[in-house]
Amino acid sequence: MTAVRTDLWGAPLQTGGDAGVPLFDEAVEGLLSLYGEPVAAAQAAVAADPDLVLGHILAAYFALYRTSPDGVRAAEEILGALDHAACTRTEREILHLRAARAWAAGDWDEAAHSLERALLHDSQDLLALKVAQDLYFFLGKTRDLQSVVTRVLRAWPAQKRGWGYVQGMYAFGLEENGDYAQAELFARAALHHNPRDVWAGHALAHVFEMEGRIEEGVQFLAESVPNWSSSFFAVHTWWHQALYHLEQAEYDAALALYDGPIRGLRSLEWVDLIDAASLLWRLSLNGVDVGQRSATLAADLERVIGAPTYIFNDWHAIMAFGLAGRVDLGEQLVSGNRRHAVGTNRAVAARAGIALLEGFSSFAVGRFDRAIDLLTEVRSWAHVVGGSNAQRDVVDLTLIAAATRAGEHGMARQLVAERVTRRPGTAAAAGRLLAGNAA
Repeated sequence: MTAVRTDLWGAPLQTGGDAGVPLFDEAVEGLLSLYGEPVAAAQAAVAADPDLVLGHILAAYFALYRTSPDGVRAAEEILGALDHAACTRTEREILHLRAARAWAAGDWDEAAHSLERALLHDSQDLLALKVAQDLYFFLGKTRDLQSVVTRVLRAWPAQKRGWGYVQGMYAFGLEENGDYAQAELFARAALHHNPRDVWAGHALAHVFEMEGRIEEGVQFLAESVPNWSSSFFAVHTWWHQALYHLEQAEYDAALALYDGPIRGLRSLEWVDLIDAASLLWRLSLNGVDVGQRSATLAADLERVIGAPTYIFNDWHAIMAFGLAGRVDLGEQLVSGNRRHAVGTNRAVAARAGIALLEGFSSFAVGRFDRAIDLLTEVRSWAHVVGGSNAQRDVVDLTLIAAATRAGEHGMARQLVAERVTRRPGTAAAAGRLLAGNAA
């Protein structure tokens, strides 16, 4: 017989007993903090209490976070098993189940909308808030990833458990929408509350990057290493540190991070692979020889490439394949996305994703005029492929390099002037691209 209890943050949780509740809370806290073993905790929760429907849904979410075909299949299997459960669903379960099924079916927008409805039903549903913001991040919907937090912000007073996580999420939304001063205030408040709030620290790292406050960024990450280096988000934080080094032309330091904490373990998780590919591409734009590293990375990516699932991943794979000279793999990716992408991913591919894939492929083989045509056309729409402003900055960097190499020096100078105006403090790095990409 089931009963309705509450999770750690006060949202209703239908269970078959007490055993699974602390494990469920541990899994959600792991997702919020980016620490621990939340996947294992979710699995343990449903093993302890098979009637814990939200535990099953959480396990499906974790599979979907992998943004891979095997992750989708794992989620479908978990969600399919719930069809045979004979319990009455709570409103929270109905909405989360709808979100997870939509995400698994490739309709990421509908998944986010279902989570928005869950928050309308209960603003204390911290799981819905976190997954919704992450989905909007994956979708490149910068306004929504801030708005979804804004609407519930007043429901989280400072004395309420979870307040710090909400501040950190709001800080990231503010940063992505260009409100850097407020983003810094909220991020620092969250970090004062909990120095190990990795997402808040991540938001602050973005502020330093986007404002060109490179020395402050280096100092902040160096001083806070103990607070995030054992997080499962650490690779991405090291990537931010590497970007700071690139801005300062410290290429050996960036390569040392690549060879060490970023790629030393040769993770096959997409969240780590995209950072590796992005860093190598940026190093190459600056004239650094990354040939052997890119060949190794391309080989690893070849192992995980499957049916089109998230074009942001495939765009970064194109970078690695282009650097490694694997034209065959790049062509397969473009063809696969043209023919087999579904749902939200198909719409994104048509609007901007294919142009990005082809633009970066063209750059890699020296067809700079073609790269200019494609990237000039798509740069205004590139946000739809997902990721952050800092991650998508590689579009402008590549366009500057393409214009320089094609002899379009007037275009290159104007692009550099635009970037420096938008991001003060980055003139030196942009200027190096303008000067011809010499390391």
